[in-house]
Amino acid sequence: MRVYKTANNLQKVWDDLDNACGLIENSMEKLSRMSNIPKDLKDSIESIDFSAIVGLKNEVEELLEKLKGEI
Repeated sequence: MRVYKTANNLQKVWDDLDNACGLIENSMEKLSRMSNIPKDLKDSIESIDFSAIVGLKNEVEELLEKLKGEI
């Protein structure tokens, strides 16, 4: 029973991270296409480590798959 609840919670976390990835990526694209924004803002966009969020999402997905195998 406990594994099932953990899997459900992890699925919700994965969904949230997936949505966040899409929103962040779209926002970064929109900002990078703007021509009249300060250089520091454009530099800030490039300094965001998007791969850390994707990595976390992948780790959650791997754990979720393991847990689903136990159910």
